[in-house]
Amino acid sequence: MSELQTTPLVSIVMGTYNGTKYLKEQLDSLIQQTYPNIEIIAVDDCSKDDTIEILKQYSLQHNNIRIFQNTSNLGFVKNFEKGASLATGAYISFCDQDDVWAPEKTTVLMNAIEDHPMIYCDSALVDQDLQPLWNHSDLKKLASFDNCLYFATDNCVGGHALIIKKEIALAAMPYPIEMAHDLWLAFFTTFYGSIKYYDVPFVKWRQHGNNFTSLKTNKKSKLEETRKRFLLFRDACPPAFSKEKKVFDQLYRSYESYSPGNNFLRMFLFFKYQNYLLAMKKRNSYRKFLFCLKMFFKMRNHV
Repeated sequence: MSELQTTPLVSIVMGTYNGTKYLKEQLDSLIQQTYPNIEIIAVDDCSKDDTIEILKQYSLQHNNIRIFQNTSNLGFVKNFEKGASLATGAYISFCDQDDVWAPEKTTVLMNAIEDHPMIYCDSALVDQDLQPLWNHSDLKKLASFDNCLYFATDNCVGGHALIIKKEIALAAMPYPIEMAHDLWLAFFTTFYGSIKYYDVPFVKWRQHGNNFTSLKTNKKSKLEETRKRFLLFRDACPPAFSKEKKVFDQLYRSYESYSPGNNFLRMFLFFKYQNYLLAMKKRNSYRKFLFCLKMFFKMRNHV
């Protein structure tokens, strides 16, 4: 039996939109993956440049590339959701159009995933010319996670860095537009087991002015977005996660206003659950104590 027949198919879902500038570098890195059984699903969200032409050129040369074009703009979250629904592999790996993957990324992560429903790796942040800046793990404390509360106010599981079982990616649908797909999937995956972290940066994560994650929103909008996420998280918790459901509900109520009662509740929750709510912060215990204390006077927006 061939290696192709004995290894699970991994669907690499790429969302594209006006990606001409960097797309070829990313496609080359996907084609060079050492994992022997992959399909590449490119879903284009109504690009107005040469993105489709580039994708078609590559698909003519590689029969494992499938291209889909939206008839109307879905936005990046729903575009990735559509890509996941089109995947035929047992596992899904999401892919941005402007990064570059190490050739061994898929092979190493698939060898390490074991029975975990999701695995993710570190990322090397680079500038637009792929010159190194720092690693994601320099900015946040990356680790394995086994509870949905870790994602209440933060996320370090990048979509470009993860592999997830397809059955879970499908069960998580519909993906809410109030948050990035990777945050929602990381949160949702903890209902099925623990997320494994692999401490190697297998992705060059390009930083430039057009990154979605670089876009800013004002404080009021960000706060309202955070409260909406608390509600979505609360309502998604299954019966077995009643404790977590209650915490999300309390967080939502504590963010309603700066009344003394809400201020105290918010501070109390951050102190009681700081091992979850501040898990990704690279701060010592004293600074985390001060951060929790400040929650009486401020509200931490979702990062």
